Amino acid sequence: MAGWNQKLGDILSLRPSDDELWSRFNFVFSDASMKRNTYKFGLVKAILDNLLNSKQDLIGMYRISFPDLFGKFAENYWNLVVKYGLRQMRKNSNQSDYSALEQIFMKAVEDNPVLGKLQFSSIDENKKKEIIGEVSKQCRKNVIGALYGDLLGLVYGFDIQSGSKKEYIWISPIAYDFMFHYKGELEKLNYYSWARFLEKINNDSVLLRVIDKLESATPQRSNLDVFREILREEFEENTCFFCGSKFERVAHVDHFIPWSFVKEDRLWNFVLACSTCNTKKNNKIVSDRFFNKLVERNRRALGINNSFVKEQFDNYQPEFYRRIWMYAKMSGLKVYDFK
Repeated sequence: MAGWNQKLGDILSLRPSDDELWSRFNFVFSDASMKRNTYKFGLVKAILDNLLNSKQDLIGMYRISFPDLFGKFAENYWNLVVKYGLRQMRKNSNQSDYSALEQIFMKAVEDNPVLGKLQFSSIDENKKKEIIGEVSKQCRKNVIGALYGDLLGLVYGFDIQSGSKKEYIWISPIAYDFMFHYKGELEKLNYYSWARFLEKINNDSVLLRVIDKLESATPQRSNLDVFREILREEFEENTCFFCGSKFERVAHVDHFIPWSFVKEDRLWNFVLACSTCNTKKNNKIVSDRFFNKLVERNRRALGINNSFVKEQFDNYQPEFYRRIWMYAKMSGLKVYDFK
């Protein structure tokens, strides 16, 4: 199957087995997959990070737009390249020592050195869109077809031909469920394989705790004040979701399904908790009775006439949320049951 220069590829099997999908992902993670740079690892991560951003079309395919896909792709690489100085491409005497993506970042920092001190999320929105646009232009034509070929067309389809209006990749429902089901395992294998590749092309001075650097490439947003206020004012949540006690101090905004699994800030996955319950729960799953309570809370929230709430719930589906909940429980996260 054609690789990096392929312009069009449809999904070749709508019902691949788990064994077939594992075989193809393991091939991507292996040395048998041809790689001069880390882009395939970066695209796998960007797809996994965007599962919740996808929208299902009329025939059941899940679409991830190029701005979302390459927005995550650029954000994931920003810290690795700009902050940590990790090279992402093998040296080649006939070409530049730096990949196109690294050159885009280096040029941006050269033009404005202040950017070198910022997290990607803190960059001015116009500049950020400009960087994402350049990354998308360079990488879509090289990496989408390459990863598609390694996966033998079992996971996603794409069309980047001149004049095509399909500014997205589309994922089959079977492949989508597979990636959510095994999201934790796929992320770990991807990190490990990415780290092994980086160890071969970087010197020891920048390789310290390379796995940690990969895992922190997309930092969690720390300011959840807007969600706290919405939950208080619109949802009338003035007591701890878990123990029911009234808040005496600042309420904590808790990712009900832990952020380590969903890696997204979504109102339908947020509850308010007291500091004691939030500390006890930490990065854990709680019992089904709390999940059912949250589903009922979300059902009521769908009727709230607030533009921010409506936007946050735009892609919310109770059945889909239940599947995420089941996959999170199966991912190895510890279970904590409040008594």
